[in-house]
Amino acid sequence: MSIAFVVQRYGAEVAGGAEALCRDTARALVRAGEEVTVFTTTARDYLTWAPYYPVGTTTDDGVTVRRFAVDPPDPERSADLVRHLGLNPGDPVLEAEWAKAQGPVSRDMLTALRDVGARHPPVPDTGGCLAPGRDCPRVVALWTYLYATSQMAMPIVRDRAIVVPLAHEEPMLRFALTRGVIRSARALAFMVPEEQALVRQMVGTGDIPGVVVGAGLDPAPDGDADRIRRTRPLPRRFALYLGRVDASKGVDALIRAHSAYRDSGGELGLVLAGREAAGLDIPGWVFTTGFISNEERADLLAAAEVVVLPSPYESLSLVALEAWRAGRPTLGYARSEVVAGQTARSGGGLLYTGPDTYGTQLRRLARNPEERRAFGEQGRAFAAGWTWDACVARWREVINLAAAPAA
Repeated sequence: MSIAFVVQRYGAEVAGGAEALCRDTARALVRAGEEVTVFTTTARDYLTWAPYYPVGTTTDDGVTVRRFAVDPPDPERSADLVRHLGLNPGDPVLEAEWAKAQGPVSRDMLTALRDVGARHPPVPDTGGCLAPGRDCPRVVALWTYLYATSQMAMPIVRDRAIVVPLAHEEPMLRFALTRGVIRSARALAFMVPEEQALVRQMVGTGDIPGVVVGAGLDPAPDGDADRIRRTRPLPRRFALYLGRVDASKGVDALIRAHSAYRDSGGELGLVLAGREAAGLDIPGWVFTTGFISNEERADLLAAAEVVVLPSPYESLSLVALEAWRAGRPTLGYARSEVVAGQTARSGGGLLYTGPDTYGTQLRRLARNPEERRAFGEQGRAFAAGWTWDACVARWREVINLAAAPAA
């Protein structure tokens, strides 16, 4: 079976949950014997789309990666249009202008996708695209509705398109452009049930088949708390945040909540592990690591007492799964329905609604090692079910749906 992934950025150096999940999924499908080609850009940064990788074709753990140059975006105009459209939705001309201003617009990628369509026309195949011995049509999965790579590719590939929305509550989900992209799909791939329910409610996708494909967890190196403490001056006891250190991920609110907890005598420090976005004011009492390796990530999880999940906008919290796999309890922001749902299903931690409950719940975890251990073990048992074998099986199901003959 041959499948193409279209995604705005791709590579080991790309710090982004959607992009990392796309890469992990592509490699898992290849390990399972499928053929995956990724259509992406040369960019690493999601604001400027500045070239980082060279144009051309490479391989990544068996995945064919085709990178294309992009037109310069206009991030200031994009931000202005999002604010305007958030208050005054429904103008298709402005929505199209926003899509182009945000980018990434790659004319060469669109040409390449047209060529793929010419070489691999969809053919009636009542056996589905995975039927043994059949010449299967190429299926194209568009990763996220949010970027021009998906928005501009959809008219070209809609006869074989899977959309992976990675949706959460945000103004862009209400755009007519977004509804058009998602409703043009032959099939939809979701991360968690909460995302599926949100898209069905906001976009109206009841007539489009969908599968909650989820994700898998790659094997992680054994964490060593002593090793990370020998190389970094960590607090003696701390709560850990893993991911992009950015206000859009709730990190500014996390810092304020932890500051109040600290002022009231809280005993846990705060460690932010990940690449820092520009413009975020981080107090001196917060320990930051910058970009970390997989080994350092495992070591930090081994050293932490709690993993905090402050992001209000998630379609899947991979960090929660990593924390539970390491046997660490989580403290998640309850107003993220995805984080709340994952926490409830796993039994792996507690939730908070604001600074007051953050302090209350963090004190509870800090002062009760047996409860921390119990949450961690429940989370570990839940995370054990998130295997790539199970995820690949669900992906094959959604691929069959997209490749089936149109009604």
